[in-house]
Amino acid sequence: MSTIQAIYENGVLKPLQKLDIPERQTVEIIILANDLPSSLIAEIAEQSSSYTFLSHPGEDIYTSEDGEGVD
Repeated sequence: MSTIQAIYENGVLKPLQKLDIPERQTVEIIILANDLPSSLIAEIAEQSSSYTFLSHPGEDIYTSEDGEGVD
């Protein structure tokens, strides 16, 4: 089994890369839609209490002496 990306144009799915399968080979296609944008998922997480444990001082395990800062 392999995963590929395709674009849907004019009623036809067109693979974005060459496929190594015989001509007229029947394949099974599973459509995965991006149901929720990541910005909405982040907003939901912020409003939830699921991640409040991260604000506990014991979770702050890194210091400025741990390495170089990232710009």
